[in-house]
Amino acid sequence: MNFGGEIITLEENKNRFLELCRTCIKRDGIDKLLLWVNASDFFTAPASTRFHGCAEGCLCEHSLNVYDALKQIVSTYEDETISEESIAIAALFHDLCKCNFYKKGFRNVKDEETGQWYKKEVYEVEDQYPSGHGEKSCFIVQHFMKLSWDELYAIRWHMGGFDNAVRGGDFGMNGAYEKSKLAVMLHLADMTATYLKEN
Repeated sequence: MNFGGEIITLEENKNRFLELCRTCIKRDGIDKLLLWVNASDFFTAPASTRFHGCAEGCLCEHSLNVYDALKQIVSTYEDETISEESIAIAALFHDLCKCNFYKKGFRNVKDEETGQWYKKEVYEVEDQYPSGHGEKSCFIVQHFMKLSWDELYAIRWHMGGFDNAVRGGDFGMNGAYEKSKLAVMLHLADMTATYLKEN
């Protein structure tokens, strides 16, 4: 992987992710959650089918990029009310909904230079547990480990205005952002990672 810097291997990203979880998160249930993460395709999955990080291993790398961005944003605002544990939980687990979510497939693509058609390997969505985006990440984490309200708001609404509920007219995000600085900051970190670091 190379999002604007040195090339980092899948194994290095996996090791960094697990080390951050071990050092920053002391909550009951983290061990069981990490067993679930290890049994899933989290460390090899893409972050999307065609937008940011549509390659093997990008889901983990994106989560680490969001962690780095969130650390910087919290530091910029010198907000000591947001703990290192909450930063790690919100950033590293915000996109668990994408585990076991993609499958490899093929699409016919026309080569612009030669005009010839060929089959290109792509990722396709195969949602085995359709229960939303941020909501699904919250469900997965809470199955193993209790989230604080701030962490719940942050993970649930990390998509901001891109969330389908918001586009459908739901005002829940506004209330969450009024109650939780972490929720606002996680959304900003997600956008920073996606559009400034990875794109």
